[in-house]
Amino acid sequence: MTAQYHLVAHPALRDQLRQLHAEAQRDPSGLAAQQLQAARQGLAALREGRETDFAGERLGYSDRHADLRDCAELKIPVIEERNRQGRPLGPSHRLTYREFAAAGPGQLPVRQVLAFEPRRDGRPFTVTAQRLDRRRGVPLAELDSLPNVTPATGRNKDPNRPITPVRRPLPPDLAQAVNALTGLRPAASAAQPRPPSSPTHRGQPPDDRSRQR
Repeated sequence: MTAQYHLVAHPALRDQLRQLHAEAQRDPSGLAAQQLQAARQGLAALREGRETDFAGERLGYSDRHADLRDCAELKIPVIEERNRQGRPLGPSHRLTYREFAAAGPGQLPVRQVLAFEPRRDGRPFTVTAQRLDRRRGVPLAELDSLPNVTPATGRNKDPNRPITPVRRPLPPDLAQAVNALTGLRPAASAAQPRPPSSPTHRGQPPDDRSRQR
């Protein structure tokens, strides 16, 4: 399908996809291969504007959560999980992203993909907050104009909450990244890693187990 958005992946996510690719080459039937395939499918959906192919919703803020009012998630099935009663728990992973206006006339709007993580213990939202340098219970004044959806789970969740994030002006760092590209490859091939130029140290995300959902 035709691209509807430029995709810009967070550097840590690019590193993660490279690692998954390397592991998938060593074990094509293993978990890493399943995760890589699922991530590619989610990226393709975001690039082509097919986010409704997956369950998903806009994120929010509360005093127990980081301020993610400008973010949304796709719920990506990778492995089957069940509760103690044997009932399915739903999609196992989350792909989080933001949306921005185009870098210039005639260009596509931009989606910045932030994290691809298993949903357990709210890890997608912890990692997303870390990569955006946001802290639990600290609202951002720059997001005060955005409508908020209160983080909730189960029956407490508003069934009519929006799916996609609010489109915001493109920040200079992302504008520079987009302008440096002559055009992004399809998301499925964009997940193919390039050899890293040098080792990169990546710290572990903070132990914040609060959940967006």
